[in-house]
Parts: sequence; C-alpha cells; structure tokens
Amino acid sequence: MTSLPLRYNISDWRQLKNVKSNNSRDLYILVTEFMQNDKLMGLRIQVLHKAFGILFACVLNAQGSIVSEFNDNLTVELTPKQILAELKKYGFFVTYDPRNHLPGNQLEYLMTLKGLGYDKLRILNVWNTENGVKSFHWYVVAFNVKKNVEWINNGYSPSKKEFTESLKNGSSINISALSKVNRWSWNWLDYVANIDDILEDNA
Repeated sequence: MTSLPLRYNISDWRQLKNVKSNNSRDLYILVTEFMQNDKLMGLRIQVLHKAFGILFACVLNAQGSIVSEFNDNLTVELTPKQILAELKKYGFFVTYDPRNHLPGNQLEYLMTLKGLGYDKLRILNVWNTENGVKSFHWYVVAFNVKKNVEWINNGYSPSKKEFTESLKNGSSINISALSKVNRWSWNWLDYVANIDDILEDNA
C-alpha cells in the first residue's frame, strides 16, 4: 500500500525548515534571516541537496545597499505562488496562508486604517504617459471601495491622475514607504484584500 505524500500548510516562511521532501531524504530546506546589516536584510530560502548543493534560492523582503529598488520603495521578488512551485519541483508539498501570522504592529496599523475609513488593501499598478511613453509604478495602498469602485478589480490599473486625485480626497492612502520602514512584507498580497478579513484571520 502506497503511503500518502507529506503535505504542509504554513503561515510563516520560517516554518519551511521543518518541511520534508517527498522525493529524497537528501533534499532539505534552509531558512536564514539577515538582520541589522546595511548591505542586506531579508529572509533567504534555500533548497539544498547533500550531493548537488543549492538547487533553489531566493531572498524575501530584501533591503540594503546591494539591493536595487524600483518605483515606490518596492523591490522585485518572487511571488508566493512561484516559490511554492519551485518547492514542489523538489517534492516539498506546501500551501502558504500568511494572513493569519502578521506581526503585531502591522495588524495595529491595519486597525488604524480601518478606523480611518479604509476597507480594502491591494498592490496598485498606476500608469502615466510622458512624451508618448507609458510607464507603470507599483504602490501598496489602502482604499475606500465606495469611492474607488473600479479598484476592486485586481486587474484594474488607474492613471496617475486618478490615483493622485484619490490620494488628495483622502479615499486612498499610499503605505509603501511606511511598509519599508517597518519591514512589512506584502508579497502575499496578490489580490484585493478585505481589511476586516485579515484582522479576523489574526484574531
């Protein structure tokens, strides 16, 4: 009788160190946190094999002098879906639900946003045209859906003019810079999130 494959559900990437591969006992995951270093801060995930060495590696929430930023304090990094696909390639069957494991100060800020009348949270791709060239910038934003109805569609990208007007009238707020200062990760935010749902998941 064939045994069922090992499956794991995690709420924090650090829990990967306890995950075992279904493909080989020689495969394992190493999670390393870089802290208080001007050159690099972040969480490194590695898949290693005793004979073949490092087979996959990435650094999440990377910051420091050796890390290039783009747009509004956001860095390019793999999405959770991409990371899980790489892990699955080597027999690590993992699902990831981070919403119920956010740090306390991040939750407190979400409660503050809720108190200010914001009900949704998303990463917003804002476009602008200069000299006939269209460019895009990413922002982490909280917003009031009644005043920004189209933003509920995760595929919708507002113009810079629309985004600026929303910021001016107070129906949205750009939290990208504050997220960087507090080292809050939003890499799981690949949808339009209801702030109440996130708070309930962490209750």
